[in-house]
Amino acid sequence: MANDQSASPLLGKLQIEVFGADLDGSQFIEQTQALTITRDGGTIALANKLAPDSELIVRNLATNEEAVARVVDLIRDGSFVRVYGIAFIDPSVNLWQVEFPGVESKKTAVMECDRCHAVEAVLISDIEMETLESKQTLRRFCDCSNSSTIWKKTDRTVTERRPAESEVSDRRRQILPIEEPTTPAPRERRERKRTAVKVPACIRCDGWEEVVECEDVSRGGFRFKSQKRYPARTPIEAAAPYAKNSVNIFVAARIAYQQQLPGRLYRHGVEYVKSIKIA
Repeated sequence: MANDQSASPLLGKLQIEVFGADLDGSQFIEQTQALTITRDGGTIALANKLAPDSELIVRNLATNEEAVARVVDLIRDGSFVRVYGIAFIDPSVNLWQVEFPGVESKKTAVMECDRCHAVEAVLISDIEMETLESKQTLRRFCDCSNSSTIWKKTDRTVTERRPAESEVSDRRRQILPIEEPTTPAPRERRERKRTAVKVPACIRCDGWEEVVECEDVSRGGFRFKSQKRYPARTPIEAAAPYAKNSVNIFVAARIAYQQQLPGRLYRHGVEYVKSIKIA
């Protein structure tokens, strides 16, 4: 394949298999096509409805190679088929086995949050640019809601106006009921957007294997509850989402923190490290 514009998507039509969880948290495996491909991801057609920032396992059926990707956004919503933009979690992945022309680069766009109206100069990858050109909007993380919001291009001047973190926390306390733990959770040192989704995950540790339910997921890890206590910094292997009697990708991870809850339960934060095992 060849293309004079290094940032332009290439026509794909590659046969792929996608494993993930839909909006209801149900696992699915679907054979479909990559409609266009970019250096960092592509667009794929699926019958299932997915949440932005949810994670998928994508397999190239021609090479049988797999990669973990996140859903950038829904690009086109049809009656039976939906087109999603996806981005690889590991930017060095070459799942498509294509030599892309030019040097990898990102474009800068001045964009405004549709919720708090903060204006930022944003570095945009190839697949994000394709999504933006298709929808004229882009989902990205914003401090105003501690989650992804809708962003649009703007001619306004870049500002630093954002709600203070204490104001955001106070606002969330007024809206959301908080389950009071018996011990406080440490403040998490990440800005990745969490997606609330209840999907099974499998934890492997010291020969012990436990299937748990995720509370939420992000690009860097997930949270789960268990009656078993995993101390902080414990090395584990994790597959999320997990489906019994199916192909699962186990990723090297560690327990970021452990928090005791009422009812002899423990909440755990998991952060990934760079190693993948297929099982």
